[in-house]
Amino acid sequence: AVTIDRNQYRHHDYADFAQEFLIRNVDYRKDHAQTLARIAQSPQTESMQQEGLSRRWGLSFPQDPLASPRETPALWSPDAAPDVVVLEAVDSQRALSLPHGAETLVESATDDERHIVVAHGTERLRLCVRRAPARSAPAIWIPCDASCALRLAAATRFQRAVRRNRVAADHVGLPSANQRRRYAQLLRLHDALEAGATAHDLAFGLVYPNHRPLAGAEWKGSGEKRHVLRLIAAARRLVTNGIAHYCYTADHTL
Repeated sequence: AVTIDRNQYRHHDYADFAQEFLIRNVDYRKDHAQTLARIAQSPQTESMQQEGLSRRWGLSFPQDPLASPRETPALWSPDAAPDVVVLEAVDSQRALSLPHGAETLVESATDDERHIVVAHGTERLRLCVRRAPARSAPAIWIPCDASCALRLAAATRFQRAVRRNRVAADHVGLPSANQRRRYAQLLRLHDALEAGATAHDLAFGLVYPNHRPLAGAEWKGSGEKRHVLRLIAAARRLVTNGIAHYCYTADHTL
C-alpha cells in the first residue's frame, strides 16, 4: 500500500513544486555534490563554481538537495521562475519594505542584487531586489515575455501584501486545485518508484485505490495500466527535464 499525506503539498506554489522535482533529479544531486568537491579542492573558485551550478539549473544560488521547499525554499532565478518579483531601486539593501508579520526564510546577496524568500501566512513572497542607480523611486520590472501574466500576478500579490490589503486576495498565478493534486500525485508516483514499487503497485495503491486489483492478462491489456504508465512517464519527465519552466507553463498537459 502507498501512504498518502494529503496535506503535504496543500500550500505549495509553483516554485515549491519546481523545487520538489529539482531535488529529485539525480543529475542535479550529482552536479551539486561535484561542485562542492571542486570548491573543497580549490576554495578560490567558490564563487565561479556556485554561479555555474546555479545558472545550469535556473537558480540564483545553489540549493541543498536535502532542503525542504517550505522550510528552506530555493532562490530561483527570475528568468526561470516568473513568480520572483524583480524590484529595482537605488539601494537594493534598503528598498524593500516587508509586510507586517512577514518572516524571512532565506536570503542571499551579490554586489548588485538581494534575493529573498519571505513567508507571509501560508504564501511565499519571492523577491529579487536589484540596484538601479538611475531609479528615482523603487519600481517593479516586468518583461513582456511569455510569462508576463504570471509575473504581473506575482507583483500584484506582493503589492497587496505590502499594503496589507487582504480584501483583494486571489489565487491568480498560483497552482489550481487540480494542478496541485496532479503535481502531488506525480511526486508520490516518483517516490514510490524510487522505493521499488511496480506499476501494478501504483495502480491499485495510489491511482485506483478503491478498484479491484487486476492481474494477469486482464491487467496487461487494461486501460488502468496504460494510464498509470502515462503518469509514470509524466513524473519522470518533470524530474528530468525543464523543471521550473514546465511547472510554470499554464497550458501544459500531463
